[in-house]
Amino acid sequence: MADSTAGSPRYSRRHFLRAASTAGAAATTWTLGSGTAGAAHDGKWRDAAILGAGVAGLTAAHELAERGFDVTVYERKALGGKSRSIPVPDSPPGGRALPGEHGFRFFPGFYHDLGDTMRRIPFPGNRHGCWENLTRATTYLGARAGRANLTIPFPDPLPPRPFPYTPESFAETMRSVAETSFRLPPHEAAFFAQKALVYVTSSDERRLGQWDSLPWSDFVRADRMSDEYRAFLADGMIRNLAAMKADEASTHSIGLVGEATAWSAMGRGNEEGGSVDRVLNGETGERWLDPWIEHLRALGVRFEVGWAAERLLIDDGAISAAALRHRSGRTRQVHADWFISAMPVERFTALLTPELVAAAPELDSTRRLGTDWMNGLMFYLTEQVPITPGHVNYVDSGWAVTSISQAQFSHRDFTTYGDGTVQDCLSTILSDWTSPGMFNRKAAKDCEPDEIARETWAQIKAHLNDGDNEVLTDDMLHSWFLDPAIIDSGTPGVRNDEPLFTQLPGSWADRPDSTTGIRNLFLAGDWVRNDVNVTTMEGANKSARQAVNALLDAAGSGEPRCQVTPLFRPPEFEPLKRIDRQLYRAGLPNQFDLMDPRAPE
Repeated sequence: MADSTAGSPRYSRRHFLRAASTAGAAATTWTLGSGTAGAAHDGKWRDAAILGAGVAGLTAAHELAERGFDVTVYERKALGGKSRSIPVPDSPPGGRALPGEHGFRFFPGFYHDLGDTMRRIPFPGNRHGCWENLTRATTYLGARAGRANLTIPFPDPLPPRPFPYTPESFAETMRSVAETSFRLPPHEAAFFAQKALVYVTSSDERRLGQWDSLPWSDFVRADRMSDEYRAFLADGMIRNLAAMKADEASTHSIGLVGEATAWSAMGRGNEEGGSVDRVLNGETGERWLDPWIEHLRALGVRFEVGWAAERLLIDDGAISAAALRHRSGRTRQVHADWFISAMPVERFTALLTPELVAAAPELDSTRRLGTDWMNGLMFYLTEQVPITPGHVNYVDSGWAVTSISQAQFSHRDFTTYGDGTVQDCLSTILSDWTSPGMFNRKAAKDCEPDEIARETWAQIKAHLNDGDNEVLTDDMLHSWFLDPAIIDSGTPGVRNDEPLFTQLPGSWADRPDSTTGIRNLFLAGDWVRNDVNVTTMEGANKSARQAVNALLDAAGSGEPRCQVTPLFRPPEFEPLKRIDRQLYRAGLPNQFDLMDPRAPE
């Protein structure tokens, strides 16, 4: 990796030796930028700089290092990105620091590529690496304030059906789930079931050309339906799962992840050993990210933490250097043969200079991509409170609160944290920071940290405590910890240092591919186009694999390409999608869109 503060390259000894060994192949070498870096078509020049060390950046580093590249990862904040564990400062002395995080995470069964990566990360005692640290969550609880709660069990995945679904049997299955599980009136259950059938039989052309531009609330006609319908199938569910409001979420994005989840529950499309909902059996750092980073270092990957990209310098259609600034104020330029941006979308778009956009005009539309807030708040309890063996959605909460009780899944006795008095962590996520709270009537963005904690605690208790049945009491609360990405809470300058990419209607057209018009620049991140589409760790992992494959193609490398596993597509519906493609091209609705037909505009 070449690195300079004055613009002149300084190559490593390994780089020099490789350059000498390939002198005879000079005729097949093309020069990047001002000649500070080169890349031979035979793949001999292999210095790669990765900007960002979240799941996307670590995945790209893993794949490149296994293929013999010299990899350096530059990260402005902390290794692991939004997925990292955050030890709580000033934890009580005596044991490990209390476990904090940006927000809890889960691993659906339809995650294939992330699971493949985790299996390749060694972990003591595990035959299948860090993947074996995943454990099943077996229920979903829809908690209501002042109303009966709804518990949906997640049994072992059903065995694949011995016969394929028909449109009628699929719609009947969805109608039954909506009517019995969500307690919807029959006519609303039937309407939603038909809309689900419309989506799963829609061609790719209609999904991207029509449904991606339509808000989910419009697609499911939330404004015409009951409170129960809106709570579970429209705004209530979408706010919690995607940090979005139903009228701001792309139908294609919500439909796609909903379809994948439905097939997963039916035993189709899961990775081997996968189930609908899984979580790690302990802190993310301890059980996954720390072993991953250690493994990458063993593969030769170098990490430079505290360096933020400020500018990408371009010359002759290629990136000649990345200008970085350290949090201490120092600056430097990094030269490499290849650059992979694995930064969040809001960080990448800040680098879009006129020169960069002139070289890759397709990147200009990324400025229109949106983000929102979805951040964690940990409540540390003096008793174990396994509310349900899975995730809880506080359906009526003003701030779209979800949670999971962590001690029940942890391999570690919680008394090893701090002074031993903490028995559990109720890890919560707030996904709506602009709507009024249930009790203080203030938006979370307008509250001081202690106000956020008090109001969230009150919203949770309002959903769980019913008369004499008190699941949570104030004397159980040991302490709390708010994601430090929320800066200057309660002031006009409040900001989120790590927002979440959101899939607004029409956003697919603005998202870039992993390749760019700049021949040595590639993109990775959940905001880059991939077939999972929504903001997920799987999408980040897939996009990194795409970026590495594109880099290998550009390098003319003979190394094997990364596996990129497509989402499951039920083969029995493919003929119906072919019919829908013709209908869409003719400007007609989907053949099953009968109750509320929607033709493309």
